[in-house]
This record gives sequence, C-alpha cells and structure tokens, in this order.
Amino acid sequence: MAKATQPQTRTSVPSFDAASYSFEELQEVRRQIDAEIGSRKEQEIEALRAKVSESAQLLGVSIEELLGVSIPARAKRVTKHPRGKQPPKYRGPGGEEWSGRGPAPRWMKPYLAKGKTKADFLIK
Repeated sequence: MAKATQPQTRTSVPSFDAASYSFEELQEVRRQIDAEIGSRKEQEIEALRAKVSESAQLLGVSIEELLGVSIPARAKRVTKHPRGKQPPKYRGPGGEEWSGRGPAPRWMKPYLAKGKTKADFLIK
C-alpha cells in the first residue's frame, strides 16, 4: 500500500498581513485556501478508508461488521399508501367522487364557497 504523502508540519506560521490585500485579492486567497482544504480532506478520507479496509482485511471481517452497521441489499421503500388510484373519500350530491388528494375538485368548490365543509361530503 502506498503511503499518503503528508505535508511538512510547520512550527511557526508565516506572517500574513491581510490589511495589505484588496477585497478581491482576499476573496481569491480564500477560494484557493478552501479548494486546498477540500482537496486535503479528500486525501485524508481516502487514506483513512484504505487504512480501515486493510485493518479489517487483516482481521478477516467486513467493514460493516467492523463498524457494527448492517447495509441491507437494495431494500425496497415502504410507503403508507399503495401507488395508483386511491379509493374515494368524498362523494358529491351528483355522485361525483374524490380521493381527498390534490386540490379540491371543481364540483366541490361552489359548495365550499357557500359554507359547507369537506366533512359534509365524507363517505361514511
């Protein structure tokens, strides 16, 4: 396994006079620093993954077993309601039906405007 190159640790921080830079220059320095931090973080994460993977292999265990997590194989998402057409929940005076999903249907709007409520149309 190739060893990750570590930057040299500095014992003292070079002086940086931020006041001598323009706003645009400071923003560019910030962008460069953020990019370098992101790059180094990715390198550190990759090195850690390799180290953990190697250690797990030496022990003869999987990463999931080592970390105490289980990763289900393509678990299906469980929904509260089956997909497709929903059964009617409301019925209008002319026999119109509505499942209660989405905006109120056209047939119900005049009744709601006259003071009726959705509960008045519930199918019992």
